[in-house]
Amino acid sequence: MPTSHTILLVQKEGRRRIHNFKEVRLHVERTFASVASVRTTGFAGQPMAVQFRLVASTTLAISPCGGISMILPFLPEGAHAILMNYQASESDPKRHGECDGCSWTMEAELWRHVRHVHKQYYQVWGPDDFARKKPGRDAAVRVDVTRLERLMRQSLFEMRP
Repeated sequence: MPTSHTILLVQKEGRRRIHNFKEVRLHVERTFASVASVRTTGFAGQPMAVQFRLVASTTLAISPCGGISMILPFLPEGAHAILMNYQASESDPKRHGECDGCSWTMEAELWRHVRHVHKQYYQVWGPDDFARKKPGRDAAVRVDVTRLERLMRQSLFEMRP
């Protein structure tokens, strides 16, 4: 486990991204800079060795769901991951048993087997949680920085020595 905190914000482009990423990054930097180094990455274009070093030094990762989060099972033992959920729209096919209006996580089956990383899920509840106020499996999530901060504080509290 790393000896100091590093918060990693994963910046995904395209579908399922954090719509207000700049606002989230600024809030996290202002709020947590005194207790953690705050890093951002999109992983694109980085050699795997660089990606693994970054992940191995991270104590708290915040990421959209989907393929971009698939490197996070390589977080060190005891690290935390906050993963954005999605919500299927009425027009989305229900492939995984989603119910109308429910907040879902994408890789739930995989994450159940990653026991050394503590997971929290940023729940989405309706149109206000999405860009253009339109939920959907592939919609960008508009993160409420106050809600995210609470999840982050809980994660950092649980990692206290």
